[in-house]
Amino acid sequence: MSINIGEPKELMNLSIELLNKLLSDEFVLLAKSWSFHWTVVGPSFGSYHAFLEKIYTETFNNIDDVAERIRALDGVPLQSLRSYIEHARIKDYNAGETLPDAKTMFAILLDDYETIIREIREDLKILETQKVMDEGTISFLQDMIYRLGKTAWMIRAHIS
Repeated sequence: MSINIGEPKELMNLSIELLNKLLSDEFVLLAKSWSFHWTVVGPSFGSYHAFLEKIYTETFNNIDDVAERIRALDGVPLQSLRSYIEHARIKDYNAGETLPDAKTMFAILLDDYETIIREIREDLKILETQKVMDEGTISFLQDMIYRLGKTAWMIRAHIS
């Protein structure tokens, strides 16, 4: 059965396209934070390890929320690692790079969080410019800024 929520299909497709970019960002963030969780070392290992677990668990939940929002719009979430890498607006961590220390790991993640927040703000501007009235997605993205901003603040506190 086709969706009929009062939004033209082409505008819903724009929401779906932007949400798939966010989904891709979150998948890259998941891989990076989980990898850092496995490899972090140092005198505060226990607290770093636990905090990184909190980050990747939150990111996993964000992924599920984004994919479900895409499905609610009758869209199809991207479904391959290759597509996530191609559509992500943050960089994947190259396993060939030297393993960063804990503070650098957090700085990398903080940069990712702040980049995603900026990208969501741009996505909201695009939706506004195109006069997309998809209040569900707009509200969802605004809430995502709040959630990511809170985690960014916590990461900043770990670096300070």
